[in-house]
Amino acid sequence: MLFIKRRRHIINRDFFYSSLLTGLAFLGMLIGNCIKAPPHKATSEKESIIEVRESQELRKIIQIKATGAALRYQRESLWAEKDFSEIVKSKEKFKSNEINSFKKYLERYNRYALNPEIKFDGARKSTVLLCDIKGARYGSDSYEFHWLLGDLPFDLYQFRQSKKELNYEGRINGVPTTIRLVFPYTIAHCHEHVWPM
Repeated sequence: MLFIKRRRHIINRDFFYSSLLTGLAFLGMLIGNCIKAPPHKATSEKESIIEVRESQELRKIIQIKATGAALRYQRESLWAEKDFSEIVKSKEKFKSNEINSFKKYLERYNRYALNPEIKFDGARKSTVLLCDIKGARYGSDSYEFHWLLGDLPFDLYQFRQSKKELNYEGRINGVPTTIRLVFPYTIAHCHEHVWPM
């Protein structure tokens, strides 16, 4: 009986070692094939790597004028000459992308862009988005600016106030930015709202 148990133990141990050696040999073949695989080559020796980079504005100037039922919105983006020439090459695509992007942004805040258009200024190397913002007015002459400030780390208290204007100068996402809010009356404001004084 002792002989049978000892024999089984030897058989189990031999089976374990032979399985282990088979597995290691298979793993070695896989690793060997990976090491020997030739590196990926370009289809042509003349092909070069094209650096893909996203254009970024050099400066952004936003002006918003209260005009009664709507706010007149204007955003001018100034570009490096190379970026501007690329934008001009695909004007229609740029217009469509900018307008659709801005509309989607406003819809997050239940605001709407009326009659949006894009203009190109070759002398200034700039693009200008123009539209009316619908839905930002509450009361007769009061306006809400959460749609403008919702993604920013500041509110209207960081704006410089004059009699009929609020102005901001600083960097937003690394881009030097000016924001100017203009009203036809002397103003008072809180974090996100402006009303006549």
